[in-house]
Amino acid sequence: MIDQQLAEVSHLALVVAIVLYVLALIGFAADLAGTSQRRSDERLAAKDRARAAVPAGVGGGAGGVAVAEPPSAEARAAARGGMSAQTFAFGVSAAGAVLHVAGVAMRAIATERVPWANMYEFATTSSAVVMVAFLVFSVRRTELRALGTFVIGPILLLMLAAQTFWIVPAAKLTPSLQNSHWIYIHIGVAILATALSILGAVVAGLQLASARHEKVLAAKVAAGEEDPEHWGRAGHVLDRLPRSVSLEALSFRIHSVAFVCWTFTLIFGAIWAREAWGRYWGWDPKEVWTFIIWVIYAAYLHARATGGFRGTRAAWLALAGFTAVVFNYTIVNTVINGLHSYSGLG
Repeated sequence: MIDQQLAEVSHLALVVAIVLYVLALIGFAADLAGTSQRRSDERLAAKDRARAAVPAGVGGGAGGVAVAEPPSAEARAAARGGMSAQTFAFGVSAAGAVLHVAGVAMRAIATERVPWANMYEFATTSSAVVMVAFLVFSVRRTELRALGTFVIGPILLLMLAAQTFWIVPAAKLTPSLQNSHWIYIHIGVAILATALSILGAVVAGLQLASARHEKVLAAKVAAGEEDPEHWGRAGHVLDRLPRSVSLEALSFRIHSVAFVCWTFTLIFGAIWAREAWGRYWGWDPKEVWTFIIWVIYAAYLHARATGGFRGTRAAWLALAGFTAVVFNYTIVNTVINGLHSYSGLG
């Protein structure tokens, strides 16, 4: 028996979570913009002080003037007795994540089954996993909170797509999915794999942008430019993020776990296929594209482990894997007919 009232409450919780994520996105973006503007102003002020100090015989040039590291957003907020934009955004995103997880849990209770039986539920559940993972990582490593804008943005897009295009009424499982414990194991691992792929793609994309930014800045410094800049305000935003080397290491760790999850997604799916359809592999479109995803991520990990194929080239492979994930989740689920067509939209 479907509890439609609880299902409506679940939908309301997810809508409110979207609103909170929008506020968090604004907060993280304001923190990035404010910090980049302050750092730009401080660099210009330091440059002016260095020029003024030369005639007075102080130091002997810009290189002799020490420029203090600007205080953090939290330190400035504490000095004012207020809350920084980043702290506000992190708190609001945490509140949104609580409502998000609660909405997913209420959907499961209302339908008396796992909350990932169709595209709508898969999207809301996997985006909740991404958000929780980001918050957990950011609690211990506060510098990762600077990635908030780039993590919450894709989550919002996924949730808005789910609410706009993929939403379906709460219902029981289709007969092909009933009476099997593999729906808990196989699809649960697939959700974790998809969530990690989303998070890894965000980090890999930022790694590419940051690496390009650092390369151009290094070239300008080598050319003797006094105040090198690149990409204007966008460049100042990239200055706020961890360096490309740190982003590459984080991307590798995330994709390593994602690859393990994709491996077990294939294995558990084959076992379930043998139980349900009498064969381990049947060249179903979903099976084929999941295998393609696995191959691309395997190539990425192998390339990353090869000394001459690190950096941007490996990151492009990671993004190619994520492109295959998106194709598998959207086009394969909605356009290509197969035994895995369980989107709930038909």
